[in-house]
Amino acid sequence: MVLYETKRLILRNYQSKDVADYFEYMNLESTALHEDFEPYTLEECEKAVKARLSNDAFWVVELRDEGKVIGDVCCRKGDYETYEIAYDFNENYGKRGYATEACKVLIEHIFKVLKGRRLYVGCNEANESSWKLLERLGFRREAHCIEDVAFKQDGDGNPIYVNSYFYALLSHEWPDAYDSITRT
Repeated sequence: MVLYETKRLILRNYQSKDVADYFEYMNLESTALHEDFEPYTLEECEKAVKARLSNDAFWVVELRDEGKVIGDVCCRKGDYETYEIAYDFNENYGKRGYATEACKVLIEHIFKVLKGRRLYVGCNEANESSWKLLERLGFRREAHCIEDVAFKQDGDGNPIYVNSYFYALLSHEWPDAYDSITRT
């Protein structure tokens, strides 16, 4: 069981009650735009939440005062104490620092609790809000790959290739623990 609190957020494991809030942002075109999926149906959201109920690698990001889930974060362990992180947030709650606040908690957890050594993230070059978030968090851009992946197809079934940025952050590059994070 994972539970963290900041001044404005709660980061915790998924619960069955999260389906409606999860669907609210996972069915948006804007959420799927730079991803390898199309907007989720309600049934897909129900299945995804159910699969995440017992997995400590996936957390919801909930507004502390409202009890509303506005996004999620996750991490996947790789070799050599390396972790990949990912996140999705409801655009209706954007430009308020929630993603930055939540990702700081996730990063702190990986480095301090899981003893991770290196984090990495790949994102679509066109997803400016994502790569700017990573840069605010102190990640270093390590690669710019041209036409490296195609998640979607055009109307004729041809792949639509995208350019990607790859970012990384080492544990010794991360500042000391943030005072605003409390593990409960």
